[in-house]
Amino acid sequence: HTMSTFLDRYPNLEVHQALKSRVYTGVTVIGVYRRTHPSVVSKTERRDKPFNWQRPTAQVVRNHIFIECFPGKDHVEHQAEIISTYLREKQQQGQILTPPSHVSFAPSSSSDTRRALERSNLTQLPKGVHTVVLGLVHRLDQLTGPVSWDGDGGCFGWTVRQFNNRSVAFIGFRPSFWGDISGEIVRLLASKHGVREVLYVGKLVSVRKGVTPNTQLATGTKSLVGDKVVVWENVLDDSIGRYAATCVTEGTHMSVGGILHDTEDWLAKLPKNVAFVDPETGLMAQAAKESGIRFSYLHIISDNLAENNEGDLSNER
Repeated sequence: HTMSTFLDRYPNLEVHQALKSRVYTGVTVIGVYRRTHPSVVSKTERRDKPFNWQRPTAQVVRNHIFIECFPGKDHVEHQAEIISTYLREKQQQGQILTPPSHVSFAPSSSSDTRRALERSNLTQLPKGVHTVVLGLVHRLDQLTGPVSWDGDGGCFGWTVRQFNNRSVAFIGFRPSFWGDISGEIVRLLASKHGVREVLYVGKLVSVRKGVTPNTQLATGTKSLVGDKVVVWENVLDDSIGRYAATCVTEGTHMSVGGILHDTEDWLAKLPKNVAFVDPETGLMAQAAKESGIRFSYLHIISDNLAENNEGDLSNER
């Protein structure tokens, strides 16, 4: 695996504590967003940041444990993979926990994701927003200034600012913008809120040698999403050229459903033109294009799968 010795660290950080202490007859990952009793919140949650800290909850029903995560096809499968990987490692180490073969998942559909989003506090977003910035918005304090996030503590938080008579909403998500969830968020912003432009500021992974994590930003105008090539205009081009040309790398992106797919064999078979991978960016771009709105991304390169570095997926939190 491209994460090599770090692989055991990553699942341990993500797996719910209820899975670490006893044997269950089965583990089922389901697409349900629930954070109140009888669901039990994960102790692995990092509450030292305002967004991307909520992790799947757990509920035990007659010795069967259900792991509940925000509905999304890729998200549910990814969580099941993490749990299976963790339990397989523990089994190999001689620990008596639930056999990894007893892990399953109930697939989430795009309509499941849409329903969850339509029930969320995103419906309270103020009217008249032209541009939405998604992702690590709490790191953009030079643009937002001091922030008290609106949204009444739901799964989304936002603040709205005016730039050149344009209303810009900076929106963070307390669960994870994983895979197709991100695309459905973009679709909802376009269809229900009239948003005309989405900018995504986050992290992604390089698949090329010679790129040191956390020293470069990434952008681009093309993503491979399944068997499709999604191409768009980069609305950030002028600004990058003017202010950040030396620290931004441009390249072709590829969407991956989950980082545990990223094996050495997978890396060797990647199309040669691919520079970056992550689960969200391409699906956001595709959703924006299908919705007739503009999209661009500017990400920190936080890991490099082509070579081992101190910064990797297990410690980028």
